[in-house]
Amino acid sequence: MSTLSGISSWSAATSRVASTDSRRDDLSQPVVSTSAFPSTVVSLGKSVSESSGKTALQWERAGRDSVSNRMANNFSNSYASNRFNGLGSALLEQLKGGVAQLSQTVMRAPAGAGYASGVAVSTLHGMGDSKVSLSVVTKSGVEVKLSLDSDDDGLAVQMTANGELSDAETQALGSLAKGFQEAIDGITQEPAQLNLGGLMQFDAKVLSSVNLQAKIALSAESAATQSLSFQADATQRKVSFSGAAGSIDIKVDTSQLASLGSAQQQARALQVQLQQFDKAATRGHADAAMMDMFKQTFSSLHGSIASDATLSTSGAAPSKWALAAEERSLLTGLADFSASVSQTPAMINPMRLSEQDAFAYSVSQSTSVGGRSYDDRAISQQQSSTLTASYHMPLVAGTALRLTTAAESQNYTYHQIDDSATSEAKIGYKDGKLASATLEQSTSLSSRVSTYVMGKLKSDITTPDQHRLLRDLVGALSPYQPGDAALTTEKRAEQRQTMLQGINDSVFLRPY
Repeated sequence: MSTLSGISSWSAATSRVASTDSRRDDLSQPVVSTSAFPSTVVSLGKSVSESSGKTALQWERAGRDSVSNRMANNFSNSYASNRFNGLGSALLEQLKGGVAQLSQTVMRAPAGAGYASGVAVSTLHGMGDSKVSLSVVTKSGVEVKLSLDSDDDGLAVQMTANGELSDAETQALGSLAKGFQEAIDGITQEPAQLNLGGLMQFDAKVLSSVNLQAKIALSAESAATQSLSFQADATQRKVSFSGAAGSIDIKVDTSQLASLGSAQQQARALQVQLQQFDKAATRGHADAAMMDMFKQTFSSLHGSIASDATLSTSGAAPSKWALAAEERSLLTGLADFSASVSQTPAMINPMRLSEQDAFAYSVSQSTSVGGRSYDDRAISQQQSSTLTASYHMPLVAGTALRLTTAAESQNYTYHQIDDSATSEAKIGYKDGKLASATLEQSTSLSSRVSTYVMGKLKSDITTPDQHRLLRDLVGALSPYQPGDAALTTEKRAEQRQTMLQGINDSVFLRPY
């Protein structure tokens, strides 16, 4: 930043804490000072001051508080990963002391300015090269916003609330301090980690939504950034990430949870999904770190959902639409979702730049429960997945692949994968009786392998593989099973449970 002007017009809003609280006054009131932050001299090396090795700091306001102290300590660090160290949790911790309004900026003084050079402008808020923001809305409608911004010359933080917070709201917000800082620490790492578990455990009885946005400049030498968006409310859990290695998008629908299974069924279903992710990664030669991030985030989003839910419709009691065991056996037990992961394509063969190492995988589930009445209800669940990938392999297993423009290096196989799979389970009732129950699954797999020797194409083979399965399950799901007369009632119930478990095991999407 090349110019600095006077202090901004920011002013503190009324807090629920009495103004006699000295801690609040020290934090929230803008005070014009002609000195830098007390006793603060930060050394930034030769890039800051060739003559003295020290730099003068300018502050938005004067004051001694934990947030400003941490900012002073962090400012000497070059990277956002250190600049934001502890600041997110420090801001939310202020709420426990009754401070709901806070704004502070520290900047390097312009060239030629004296050490005690006045108060910094606060124009950095929302304008940093690296920035993190958190918005939390309470059930009563109060919105609390926090922001952290950093660039080469400054560091800024701000917290505002547009209304009075109750004790319960203050406590619920304060409990997010650790989770907020963990999320910051994760996204500022390189490679990034999506540490969102703490934010997903917000108190839904008090808070209605949590929204985190982050964009981090990876280094001063590179224009590369990594970004994160996280949203959680009564209808969804959503994460979007983008970085140098690729991108991840996952959304879990929490607006309709009638099909959600027991905790045991959810755990089993989640394990099956993760196994399919592993198989797709192996088939498409995915980057292990990227797939680990994808799997961990997918698991975390589903793990935050309550295990018990029923469907409530207008004019109907929730229990009226509760699903029976036979119906649940045709459903995975997970909340509906859409998820995708893609890697940044790499061109590793200078002789054929059109050949890219790439990986893109997506999977989804959608469930419908409805009908004119309970006696004429219909339930369906669709699952789908797609995989497109390409990669190079050495012609001789175990040898290194070093592709150059020399023909001698061009001995390899180039693989192209194009897969898709679908599964649809349906069950319907007519006049209160089971009328239909079907499971239809299909897979379409394609693998193309081009073989090059000394740079010349020797073979180009495409191997398709298609399957389709259609099962009528009315007989198996019918409640009117005679069973073995020799068995006790308990044994027959156990036998039926085993049969339903077998059906449930078959409904999952298994393209590989």
